[in-house]
Amino acid sequence: MSFSEVLGQDLAVSILKNSLQQGRLSHAYLFTGVEGVGKDTTAFEFAKAINCKGQANDACDSCISCRKAASGNHPDIKVLKPDGSSIKIDQMRSFQQEILYKPYESEKKVYIIHQTEKMTPEAANSLLKTLEEPPEHGIIILLTNNINQLLPTVISRCQLVRFNRVSNHLIKKRLSENYKLSEQEEELITSLATGKIKEAIALVEEKEKLKKREDIIKLILSFKDLDCLQVFRIVEKLTEYKDQIDQILHMVLVWYRDLLLLKLKKEEQVINIDYMEELKEEVAITSVEQAEKIIQLVEETKNKIRTVNVNLQLTLEVMLLKLNRLRR
Repeated sequence: MSFSEVLGQDLAVSILKNSLQQGRLSHAYLFTGVEGVGKDTTAFEFAKAINCKGQANDACDSCISCRKAASGNHPDIKVLKPDGSSIKIDQMRSFQQEILYKPYESEKKVYIIHQTEKMTPEAANSLLKTLEEPPEHGIIILLTNNINQLLPTVISRCQLVRFNRVSNHLIKKRLSENYKLSEQEEELITSLATGKIKEAIALVEEKEKLKKREDIIKLILSFKDLDCLQVFRIVEKLTEYKDQIDQILHMVLVWYRDLLLLKLKKEEQVINIDYMEELKEEVAITSVEQAEKIIQLVEETKNKIRTVNVNLQLTLEVMLLKLNRLRR
């Protein structure tokens, strides 16, 4: 692999290749964009290219440095990921100690830190100290899915590289090149991926993702005229997926956004294209105001679960009871 494998991020790749070509590397980069658009792949290819012995502005994939990186055994390319739900101060201290040592066999030691927004406050402040006084031989690549959750002082000390959603055309082309899918399957997966190439690949390769989506949509279609017992049963079913509740609520959100889009005569923007018949049945009994209020309710629930230590079962029960009232 090399930068040629990065899909739909021409501007980001151009910025990085120019830095390599001119020999003007920043001590810290911040890759920002939604999850699944190619930040991880680009960061790894950039790290390879920085230490490549074969060419100036990309990884050659054949020198000893590139081969070691590809096998995950390069001593001067390190990756740091959240430990559980966060990046902790102990992880950051280990990173700070490691990056002070000179590279073993390359000019630069490259550290890739995933999901930087998940740093604890202590870890973020610790990182800031390294960014303020970076070692000459060190390059730090920070990846974030949500730049708004980072300290402004961290952002200001990095070269910002933005990643956009990948166009449907490019995702469809990549699927066509790598998988044997019908045109209908390509259309559906491209629509569901919403510009995230990683999600498109997962939908093809992980069959249970589409099965789970079917199960969740069946539940969504039952969200009307519920009594308390039915609410409790649905919540019981939802909590079976408690580790994926954020994704599930996103599916609920997308469903009601699709309803709203149909109400507003914007059918071409609908994501759940394989459930168009069911959506149109729902549209007939849902007003614009109802759809907007339900979207707001689900977004509020999603944010509450993500940011506050709440009772998951109770929070979902309250959401469903309110949603049920809004549907009447």
